[in-house]
Amino acid sequence: MRAKDPTDEEAWADFVGYYERFIFYLLHRMNIKSDDLDDLAQMILVKLWKYIGSYEKQANTKFRTWLGLVVRNIVYTYYQTEQRRKNVIVSNVEIDEETIAEEGSDLEKTIVKEWEIYMTNFALERMRGNFSETAVKVFEMSLSGTPAKEIAASLNISVDSVYTLKNRAKTHLIEEIRAIKQKVEL
Repeated sequence: MRAKDPTDEEAWADFVGYYERFIFYLLHRMNIKSDDLDDLAQMILVKLWKYIGSYEKQANTKFRTWLGLVVRNIVYTYYQTEQRRKNVIVSNVEIDEETIAEEGSDLEKTIVKEWEIYMTNFALERMRGNFSETAVKVFEMSLSGTPAKEIAASLNISVDSVYTLKNRAKTHLIEEIRAIKQKVEL
């Protein structure tokens, strides 16, 4: 909501800090060619800066859905324009013109899934700075399903330490995700 004020440079910087990588993530998931990634991301951020003030939260549309629709529309328009210029063949880009970001739509489901993955990875990155290398390794190994005894032997620590470090990291990750969601989700 703060980013809707075009004079609040700090809010816009925060917005870009949280969402720029998500935009790149969506573009990668859309199989956008690497040559086009930076240009498209810049176009998307400029459009968002210009039009974010028009976003109004509605009961059935979350901001990330609106954002996903903006990304999809800009990508589609970009490739349509490029096709007219004969610089790129649009058939190489799979964009469904009929996709609409409504509650329960495929686009909404994809965006929600990608957002959850992105937020978890973002929180994990932030968490790494608050824990020892051993604690992070314990947590990552436990996420991959490695048994506590095997983690303990591998890292030369006690099984009790494995459980303690794992639980601390898990608690911190949950708190980190909550804090980030409070800042960025409407």
